[in-house]
Amino acid sequence: MSSHKYKLFTEKGFQLTKKYTSPRTYLGLDKYAAYKDYGESIWRIGYGSELINGHALSANDKATQKEIDKQFYEDLKHFSVEAEQYVFVNLNKNKRAALLSFAHSIGLCSFKSCRLLDLINSYASKTKIIKEWSPYINRIWMSGGDLMTSRRRSELDTYFAPDKEIPTFYHHKCHTKVCLLNIAETYNGCSHQIKGIEYLEKKLTELDPSGEVLRQFFRYWNSTPSGLGSPLRRKVDP
Repeated sequence: MSSHKYKLFTEKGFQLTKKYTSPRTYLGLDKYAAYKDYGESIWRIGYGSELINGHALSANDKATQKEIDKQFYEDLKHFSVEAEQYVFVNLNKNKRAALLSFAHSIGLCSFKSCRLLDLINSYASKTKIIKEWSPYINRIWMSGGDLMTSRRRSELDTYFAPDKEIPTFYHHKCHTKVCLLNIAETYNGCSHQIKGIEYLEKKLTELDPSGEVLRQFFRYWNSTPSGLGSPLRRKVDP
């Protein structure tokens, strides 16, 4: 679990980032050796850590899988503190996990000035975010190979995954059978938004007591895209 100090860090974000970050210089028998990146004077180990077990590395240092995982966990927490300075909107756990992985992948210098972050900070539409993040639409990600394509797809899926904790943040008297707060990407944690949702649900109930309009909306909203973000369309030709 992340503490209040690390606003962008989550356990899910750590697992997602670790999945697509390969440790280096495996010696066998559960041991990793220290290494230097080209042009650098410092020693690193595992996932690129500059420390291990609290001390700076030397040429003779070795570490187990458990030790490099533990160090990467701490490294990522500190990285998240730097990255969160450039995130100006409230995000649920899934969104934070996806954005942390993305930021770590491209590096802090690129992250703070990237178009995706600008879109997120400006509450851009779901379509715009997908076009920028999807490796099948934004071809720049495909140049990174299969691993990069898979990473971007996983990040995007995680970013838009529903957050089941949303309805419990504030007391909410839901007027419909399907709560509108389950549209995770529209919820920003503001109490005034709860009042707006309650008003909208109440009006929907008055105008459509059967609830069919809302059920149809969620069917469309949750349907799997047929290609490049285009929703399935009902056939209208005779």
